[in-house]
Amino acid sequence: MIRPLAAAAALFLLAGCAATGTPGDPFAGMRTGEGTVIWQGEYQFSPMPEPWQLLDLDEKDYSVAFFRACNHGAPGTYPCESTVAYAEEPFGYSRDLDERRKEFFRRFLWAARVDFDEPRVQHVRALGEEALQAETVGYERVLKQKVLAQVVFARRGERVVAFYFTQWRPSDMDFDRTLLEDFRRFIASFRFLKPSFYQRLR
Repeated sequence: MIRPLAAAAALFLLAGCAATGTPGDPFAGMRTGEGTVIWQGEYQFSPMPEPWQLLDLDEKDYSVAFFRACNHGAPGTYPCESTVAYAEEPFGYSRDLDERRKEFFRRFLWAARVDFDEPRVQHVRALGEEALQAETVGYERVLKQKVLAQVVFARRGERVVAFYFTQWRPSDMDFDRTLLEDFRRFIASFRFLKPSFYQRLR
């Protein structure tokens, strides 16, 4: 069941779909002795805690996303759900963090017909370097829904990568901002295990 939530460049459209997941531990064979996960041999991170579930993106690339519904992870509660993801190719081309943010928000959630407030922008640190955080609320006027979006634009070498948090709610329901703590811990735990494909070309 695919419903538009967020878009992450060519890698994937983040969709608030029912997180079918893999039977048992979706990270079986990937866990380290420290409890972190090695994803596709490319990244190391601490998975989002339960009731967050790994989203099946039907992809063979390196993107990773997690889903959480309002009623402790069970599907079928749209539009009351949250998604966290990492993407190598956020919308746009600029290597400047603020310009990339502007490029990104021209296309972010375009399929969901969302009107965004002006993002609140902060300089933060992520992946060991200066990063840019943009937070905003978008409104889907016809269906009477809203979405809280926080995006952290960071660097992998010379390229811009991004972490996403989106939370959908009916327009008359409050956001649960406590879930942003899980998002921050996920970012803080994230590590690259080797140079990217583009770095290896240099």
